[in-house]
Amino acid sequence: MAEEDSVGAVASGKDKIQISGNGHQGSFPCEGRRAVIEGTDNVITFTGVCSALDVSGSGNSVTIQLAPKAPLTVEGVDNSVRWQSTAEPKKSISGVNNRVVKMAGRG
Repeated sequence: MAEEDSVGAVASGKDKIQISGNGHQGSFPCEGRRAVIEGTDNVITFTGVCSALDVSGSGNSVTIQLAPKAPLTVEGVDNSVRWQSTAEPKKSISGVNNRVVKMAGRG
């Protein structure tokens, strides 16, 4: 039951969708917005194309489709990002044991 309990907020605005806290799980439509995840142990899938991705914290798992050459920033520990795009994103990765991998498929 504990894994069903999430703490923090999900905020969806015109230009950005932001997920903060820990234990969030789900799928969110990106609709061209910037995706921001801050916290721990979030398992998030973004649908549609996102303009950018910022991940900070630890143990987050993100699946995303990015606009060509979009900024992809990962900071923290043990985060995992699986991405698709038609062009390589502008990656900035810092921290320990973060994994950023391209998914088979588009691009």
